[in-house]
Amino acid sequence: MTNPTIFLDMPVFFTCAEDTRSRTTLQHAKNAGYLIQTSISVLGEAFIQMHEHEKGLEYITSMNQLLDDWNVAVHFPNDSVRILCFRMGEEEVDTRMIREPTDRTHLAYAMAYHSDYFLTSDRNLIRYRIPSSLEAIGFSKPACLPLEEFRDEMLMKVREVSYEWDTTGSSNRNFTRRSTTEMSDKNDA
Repeated sequence: MTNPTIFLDMPVFFTCAEDTRSRTTLQHAKNAGYLIQTSISVLGEAFIQMHEHEKGLEYITSMNQLLDDWNVAVHFPNDSVRILCFRMGEEEVDTRMIREPTDRTHLAYAMAYHSDYFLTSDRNLIRYRIPSSLEAIGFSKPACLPLEEFRDEMLMKVREVSYEWDTTGSSNRNFTRRSTTEMSDKNDA
């Protein structure tokens, strides 16, 4: 089984630069085995927007540190990215993204590199429907979520695993206690 992958969109880097709870969510995901990735196009957009911000140096430094801390894989263009970008631009079935070639490009990277999750705060991107012709040739849109919803989903999975472990563990403890009691009764006889 391969580890689940998370693709970070540009707004996530701003959110994590400003909010330690958001950083912690992604650190927990990394610790739980999720692979974190982004693209050169996301980093380029983030750098330009951070550079223009009054806290630019602080944000850029934070982004650089997060890339290291989470061991983020940075993806570069390949033929799949090229095909996806072209088809999403030419076969526009969802008008929410007509004037958003940068966002479509970020999503194309996530799809080309088979991400399980695409974390973004962009509501239009979350609701965007990819052309059916892309699905017909084997591409699929990852689950697009805001960071907060991803955190809630991850917490639910952890609780499910904890519950399974707890119920399995407690039945094993009862077995162990019973066996120990039975053994001491036999020794007393």
